[in-house]
Amino acid sequence: MTTELTPTIASQLALGVYEINSGDQRRLTAFLANKVFAKSSSDKTTLNAATGGRLLKASEDGFGLCSKGAGTHKNDLFLIFRGTTTANKKADFVTDARIGIERSSAGLPVHIGFNHTFNSMLNDIRSFIAGANISGSVHCIGHSLGGAVASLAADWISRNTSHCVKLYTFGAPRVGTEWFTKSTTSSLGHANMHRVYHRTDPVPMVALYPFMQAPHSQAGHFIYSSQPLTSGAAHRMTNYIKSVSSKTWLQLSGMSDQPYNLETAIQSWLKSKSPVNVYSSDFWRWVDSALIYVIKKVTMTTIVGLQSTFIGIFTLADKIAYILAKGIDLAENVSIWVEHLMRRLMQALNMKVAATKKELTAQLIKQVLIRIRDKAGRDASNALKKL
Repeated sequence: MTTELTPTIASQLALGVYEINSGDQRRLTAFLANKVFAKSSSDKTTLNAATGGRLLKASEDGFGLCSKGAGTHKNDLFLIFRGTTTANKKADFVTDARIGIERSSAGLPVHIGFNHTFNSMLNDIRSFIAGANISGSVHCIGHSLGGAVASLAADWISRNTSHCVKLYTFGAPRVGTEWFTKSTTSSLGHANMHRVYHRTDPVPMVALYPFMQAPHSQAGHFIYSSQPLTSGAAHRMTNYIKSVSSKTWLQLSGMSDQPYNLETAIQSWLKSKSPVNVYSSDFWRWVDSALIYVIKKVTMTTIVGLQSTFIGIFTLADKIAYILAKGIDLAENVSIWVEHLMRRLMQALNMKVAATKKELTAQLIKQVLIRIRDKAGRDASNALKKL
């Protein structure tokens, strides 16, 4: 029999795990005594993880908890990971910023920084699960950076054990490319994946393409939020707790997001002459959908066919710029969409908009992509710093 956590319990655990490296022993003891955890200290263990770069601000500190369950969850296992903090001299910010792609243990293209942190805990996670002797579900939970690591943990457990795995993330960034999102969604099952995000939380919007959110082709649990994108308030775990309090997952699925993936809607946004607002959450969602749409137009194939091209010695900006520059030389029904995209991005960045196709060189496209990526990254980083 599989059990599922309520949104309230999952969100409270996602906040409570921050006590792992808070330095407050009293609050940590209170968190470890949560009624969903087994009482015996031998049935739980805290996890240390490597954060930062391999050399730059390399750090190791408390990052997560493995615990057997109690009560209705007595046959279950909990894996809970904290989000970004400043407790380790901001090493977590280096982890977040390592946006390159490498292969996960399953051979899937994922975020280098998140993968490094997860892999540093993998031996301890593997050992705990092997000795836990459970027959129920494994609940993987996390907020922000913790949600990204929880996603990698859930994917690994679903592939390497026979346990039913359930994933709960709040305000999590993107972990891998479409290849990863398709594969992990198939492995876990869409019904076992609960991705919660506020409309104006900038963290779930990064990193930009080729990174995507799982579950694949599903919006997750979209929650309206009125806080400004730049305030960081929508990313706070306390606000996520307020948003999901006393609700069911079905109730959280009731709110519909904008049709960002609808082809006609993307075309309308690309062709629009209206001003763009980089301080709007809608802008960043349209940018991501438009990038995917235009690259598909250029390559005349599926995104899955492109996955391997994003792993290698060249930067993601180099690779995407190369693809888009090739599109400029294709037929009008393709090149026009590259033009529309680059002009919208240049307008948003207050750059001089290219007047002709010839001006849209690979170098200029790369410059635009780097600037738009850096702007999105700054919004997410500022939100984290304001926690």
